[in-house]
This record gives sequence, C-alpha cells and structure tokens, in this order.
Amino acid sequence: MRYAYTGNVHDLEGGSTICHECGQTVIARDWYVLMEWNLTDDGRCTRCGTACSGVFAGPPGRWGAKRLPVRISR
Repeated sequence: MRYAYTGNVHDLEGGSTICHECGQTVIARDWYVLMEWNLTDDGRCTRCGTACSGVFAGPPGRWGAKRLPVRISR
C-alpha cells in the first residue's frame, strides 16, 4: 500500500508520506500539525515530479493542532 501513515498521534517518522519514486519526504506530520510539505499545488513531489495519490488543491492550510468544525449537509 502506498502512502499509508499513522495519523492523529505523535509519530513523526510513521506520520510521514514518502515519495515512492525518489524517497523524499513529501508530507511530514506530527499529530495534526504539518511539519513539512514538499508537494506542488497539484500534488507532485517537488524533487522528482512524481504524482502523489490524493486530491490536492493549492498549498496546505495552517490550522495547527486545533479542531475545526465541519458542516455536513444533504
């Protein structure tokens, strides 16, 4: 499985997403905080250009470790 990571815990190594082509850390996480972001706005590795699976629309947000309300409607 590509791009699996531990989430919502303090685990910098296990919470990181690594480019499967060149090995660069493309997203480093610690709990809910993004520590490093090495993807283009359309989700490609900044080192080698390989696409990372997912939906990407611009740069990451900077919310930190706080919770944000989400509205779900029909």
